[in-house]
Formats: sequence, structure tokens, C-alpha cells
Amino acid sequence: MPLDHQLEAMFAGQPEWPPVRNFPIDALRDAVRSSSVQLPPPAVTLASVDDRTIPGPAGEIPVRIYTPEGAGPFPLIVYFHGGGFVVGDLDTQDMIARGLSAGAESVVVSVGYRLAPEHKFPAAFEDSWAAVQWTAANATKLAGDAALMAVAGDSAGGVIASACGLLAKKAGAPKLSAILNWYGPGIHPIPAEGSAIEFADGPVLRLDDAHFFWDMFITDDADYQDFRASPMKASSHEGLPPTFIASAECDPIRDAVEAYGPVLEQAGVKVEMQRYPGMVHGFVSWVGFLPGAQAAMADACAFAKMQFAASRRNA
Repeated sequence: MPLDHQLEAMFAGQPEWPPVRNFPIDALRDAVRSSSVQLPPPAVTLASVDDRTIPGPAGEIPVRIYTPEGAGPFPLIVYFHGGGFVVGDLDTQDMIARGLSAGAESVVVSVGYRLAPEHKFPAAFEDSWAAVQWTAANATKLAGDAALMAVAGDSAGGVIASACGLLAKKAGAPKLSAILNWYGPGIHPIPAEGSAIEFADGPVLRLDDAHFFWDMFITDDADYQDFRASPMKASSHEGLPPTFIASAECDPIRDAVEAYGPVLEQAGVKVEMQRYPGMVHGFVSWVGFLPGAQAAMADACAFAKMQFAASRRNA
């Protein structure tokens, strides 16, 4: 499985990223932030980008609200950044939120949920679910349509998006039109088989890195049985909204990402699964210049727009 030639050339000119266990948490966050904010954003134009805070279960939650050009009310997408529940913030995946807002022609509410190890499981999920509820309750103020909502995330954020879909189904509201998941695994811990062995040493993400992040996040192994940590372990998946799942070919957690699709299909959920050749974990962050990332963004946005259109027809 060859690495994408553009990524291969990019990595050839850079020192190898060391295992994350070698970093103190603050240094790891600084390194990820420094490298992320230097990435170019996608060439899109938005009407506005605004920062604010919203009420959360343990205090104020920072959010960033992206509004597309045009006349609302727009669909609403609540987006959760990746980073293993340990790193990342509103800036590190700002480029993804921008691309999503413009491409899906939707108001995107990006959520700065609490991070581990200071805030263990399930803090990130509690903040994120609060943000979904707040977005639905404030749809009109956001120039949005509460009847047209989706959740989205990359990596750890994809796990959060999957969990919020299950939480919304359990609560009966809000009614979500779609779930968009870029390489968020459906099961934890990551099974030591298939892609986990083939790409155990990366590139970019090592299998041990994934285990380290979860070691920082969970309190004990019992947390893995919770559907918020392992969406595949929910008692039922029936009635979930249509789900888009993107995986990266050269990613140790690829098989754990893709394993969720058949579970959903068996429950009667409409699923679109795409594996992106030559891509590595985290590749959508390179949407500003990498064709594979641009394809994954375009596919997710097209899926969201298709589901929003279906929701309008069925209203």
C-alpha cells in the first residue's frame, strides 16, 4: 500500500515525529498547535467566523461559529476536533471547520471541549453533547434551521460525533440528518490485528500513540464498555441517521474505523464508507493543499447536503 506521493515527498524533508509518550503533555500540545496553525486553510470565503462561549456542565465551553455566504436559515453542523482527547483546540482544526462550512453550506459550531488528562472520560463527551443541545436550542439566533442538523468530527472528534448520534437517538432530540466521521474508530481499545499491525509504526500515528492517548483519557478499562468510548458497543444502532465514514489507507486504526460501518448497515442505517488511498491518519487537516484531503472534504460535504435535502423533503 504505497504512501501518497505528495505525502512521501513532504515527509522526506522533515524529521520523523517522535512517539507521543516522549513528550510532556504541555510540550505535546504546543508542538501539535505550532505545526497545525501553520497549515494553509482551504481557499474558501465565509460570511463570518465568531468566537464565543456557551454554558457547559463544568463551566463555559469555547466555540467558534462559522457562517457561510448566502441567505439563511442554513443547516447546522456541530464539529468536534481530533487530537486523541488530549491535544487540539479551536485553532488546530480551524481549516477543517472552514472547509465544512463552505462545502456543506452550513453554519458550523466548532467545540473546544475539555481535554485529558486533566479532564478524564466522559468530560469531552459531556461538553460536546451540551454543545449539540445548545446549537439546537439557539438555531434561529445562529441563522440556522434546527430541523437540519448534523454532527461531524475527525479522529477523536469522529468518536464524539458517533457518540452524539447515539445520545440524540436515546434522547429523542435533536433529530440529526447526518453523522460525518473522518477516521474516528468505532471500537476501543484498538484491536491488535490487520492495519494496527501493518502500520503500527506509522507514518504519523503509531499504534502506541493511540493507546497512549486513551491511557490519558480513561479512568479504567471499564470505560471501554461505554458506547461513548466504543460506539460499536451500543445496545442498539437502529434509527441512527445516515452516516459518512472516511478512513485513511495507511493508518493503524483504519480497520477499527471501518469496522463500525457494517454494524450500522446491519441495523438498517444508511452508510457511505470511503477509504482514501495513500492517506495517513489526520490527513483532512491538509485540506488546504492535499488532493486526497480535498476529496475527503468534498465527499463528506456532498453527503451532508444530500441528507439535508432528504430531510427537507421528508419534513
